[in-house]
Amino acid sequence: MPVIRKLLENDKSVRISVTGNSMYPFLRENKDSVELITCSFPEIRAGDIILIQRDDSAYVLHRVIFKKKEYVYINGDAQRSLEGPIRKDQILAKVTTVWRKGAEIPVNNILWKTLSFLWFCMLPFRKTIIFRYHKFRSLQRRYSI
Repeated sequence: MPVIRKLLENDKSVRISVTGNSMYPFLRENKDSVELITCSFPEIRAGDIILIQRDDSAYVLHRVIFKKKEYVYINGDAQRSLEGPIRKDQILAKVTTVWRKGAEIPVNNILWKTLSFLWFCMLPFRKTIIFRYHKFRSLQRRYSI
């Protein structure tokens, strides 16, 4: 991360691989990568995916759920609880593009934004939806459906 931070501080965009499953289904571990750019706090909007550094020094890539004057609250797409307040000095960058299977997906794409919003609305049901999806995929593989 020190190299990534240095590049971002020099206004360079950085492409990193996604690790972890907290942003599933929008970002998939070992399948997706994201492009990060620095941004000012006023540029951040609800729905943006940002890279932050927690007070314990851990780095996290999560979605902004809502923004106040001096901080934001974030949430992983596979999670149900909010994290925050996240101070503006903890925000390092935001995602501009996702790459999946060689395809470039701009996060300002209307379809991406619509699906992100709908997924946000499903916050109370996410755990059940993901569980049922994995069960279905398991049955599908087992019985070659």
